[in-house]
Amino acid sequence: RRTRGMLPLPPPEPGGSIDLLRRFLRVSDKDFLSILAWLLGLFLPSGTFPLLVLHGSQGSGKSSITRFLRWIIDPNSSPERAQPTDERDLYIAARNSYILAFGNLSGLPSWLSDALCRLLSGGGFSTRQLYTDCDEIIFAERRPIILNGISQPAARPDLLDRALLVELEPISDDLRRPESELWDAFTQAHPQILGVLLDAVSLALANRGKVRVSYLPRLADFVLWTLGGIEAFNIDQNTFLRHIFRSEEHTSEL
Repeated sequence: RRTRGMLPLPPPEPGGSIDLLRRFLRVSDKDFLSILAWLLGLFLPSGTFPLLVLHGSQGSGKSSITRFLRWIIDPNSSPERAQPTDERDLYIAARNSYILAFGNLSGLPSWLSDALCRLLSGGGFSTRQLYTDCDEIIFAERRPIILNGISQPAARPDLLDRALLVELEPISDDLRRPESELWDAFTQAHPQILGVLLDAVSLALANRGKVRVSYLPRLADFVLWTLGGIEAFNIDQNTFLRHIFRSEEHTSEL
């Protein structure tokens, strides 16, 4: 289904390295691993998508990084949006985009936090159809989501259980570059970044149902899926597990 805001993807190119993406993200190695896991999770066939939350001080590139990450597989003429005013607007946005990206948030009202949880898991929303008395229109969508803000906007425990939190590092004046220059560089790297991401998806599909771990967190489907493909990024499975659990007790078997 082609929507009005949808823009074309470049043909993926083989032989790239995920380090190409690293040049556009000022984050720690651990947070970069969270971003890679989220990108691979964008292709999760079933289950709950992880929420990506980017936070950092003013001038840390929150909006640019949000747009880069969305652009990899879902380029759109409106890559980042303001907070929706109600649940109907949220689900209309989900109907017309694959990745939802909301920027410059200072916090989330309770209704939006609950709605995002449902949207990450594949919940639905029904409302009265316009110009009728008793007919319903039902939105049933499942979507990955990015949030960004100076402070971490996701506060409720049920949403935090689904979240990967990434803290962006400040950009010093001597490293700051014009946005047009960054986008030119990203456009050149995009085909190879997409290629290596799809290599990881291919590996995850080949390993689907084969990965075993001693313990699973709430995002079990996402963890198993990511473990199946993470080695395409030259990252060991157990390195990813230790990152997710913040512990060295759990190991995987393939």
